[in-house]
Amino acid sequence: MNRLNLTIVLGLLTIAACKKNVTADKTTPPLSAGKTANEECQPPMYNLAVDSASGFSFIYKVVGSPGAGPISVSPYIVSSTNQLTDCGSNPIRYATGLAYDPTTGTFWGTTGITGPTPNRILKFTDPNCVTIMPAINACGIALNLSDVERDQTTGAFYAINRGTVAPNNRIVKLGIPGPPTVNCLPNPLPVGLNARGLTFNCNGQLYVMHTSGTSGIIVFVDKLTGLNGASFPYPGVIAPFVTVPTPELGLHFDCGCIGRFITGGFNPVSAPLMTDGLPAGLGGPIYFSALGALKPTVDFARP
Repeated sequence: MNRLNLTIVLGLLTIAACKKNVTADKTTPPLSAGKTANEECQPPMYNLAVDSASGFSFIYKVVGSPGAGPISVSPYIVSSTNQLTDCGSNPIRYATGLAYDPTTGTFWGTTGITGPTPNRILKFTDPNCVTIMPAINACGIALNLSDVERDQTTGAFYAINRGTVAPNNRIVKLGIPGPPTVNCLPNPLPVGLNARGLTFNCNGQLYVMHTSGTSGIIVFVDKLTGLNGASFPYPGVIAPFVTVPTPELGLHFDCGCIGRFITGGFNPVSAPLMTDGLPAGLGGPIYFSALGALKPTVDFARP
């Protein structure tokens, strides 16, 4: 009889302990809703940095973000250095976009209208041996390419074509990994939309960052029609102070760890600002920042 009672007591204690654990699990907030980052999971990304004086372009591997630190930045080196050069050691100047294709291990990039090789498509596995191809203009607009990104749900590559007059300001779809054609989506963006970063969320939805002063607005863009849709003010500053009316930055969305946007600033006169966050309406407001963690950034690439 005593042995039976002891068995019942132990069983009740076990059930109570299980209930306590289940209750604790239910009250643990998801990472995207909390103010404390999961330090066991740090978002990885590739980073394209440009020296504002020389225009020399460099690639880095970044791990971590302001809300999921510590942040580590290391040169991405295959043979010699992390500087982008052609196979003859001639530097690639003023690169404007970087994307990575994990199915082939190939990086793709762009240049814009600045520098000696305007509107080029870049292809490489080694930063010291970049193939440079003229972009083939398939839609007759004035080209100024930047912020190339691979849609991880379809494998297609998109970029921003900057323009101050219609119809040049728009999202374009690139022909890579086939011919380096630039194909216009059916509709342009408003001329007043200063798109300075392009990324895809985990579901393949396309977003750009409209920048103005120290502020940014996340803008949804339909990747089939090119039309801009809902916009969401970013919950914190994207630059420490105003240096130009429309600051440059790289934009990334992390799907593996924190589920937030990540920005990296391009500031030629002071330390760049790195942030991660979510606007209200997209799961936020959440915002973290770190000054001086990155090199002057023009784009990110999803690994």
